[in-house]
Amino acid sequence: MKNHTPALIVARPGRVRDGLQALLTTVPQIGTVDLADDGPSALRMVRRRHPALVLLDINLHDDEVSTLLRQIKARWPQTRCLVLADSVRLQQMARDAGADSVLLKGFPAAQLFATIEGLLK
Repeated sequence: MKNHTPALIVARPGRVRDGLQALLTTVPQIGTVDLADDGPSALRMVRRRHPALVLLDINLHDDEVSTLLRQIKARWPQTRCLVLADSVRLQQMARDAGADSVLLKGFPAAQLFATIEGLLK
């Protein structure tokens, strides 16, 4: 991946999203960090900006995450999708829908950072 590529966070507004945004701004490969509150706005953003990484927080509706992942991976297979899941069931659902990586919430920040860097190589 080239340097300074855009990334997209798909999550409801709040502390989690703010923390993810702060973390992504420290990843050397990432330039801008865009934000989307839901699936439809995320698809518009992916279509317009072609981010290298889409980081989805599972706090969206289960079916919305699955639908969004399937649409992104079908249209933009080079886009890496990382999902933050609340349970093993949701972790498997995200994998089945095409997520490149899934982390169960409660992970250390260093693991998230390493996973993102690995996806962007």
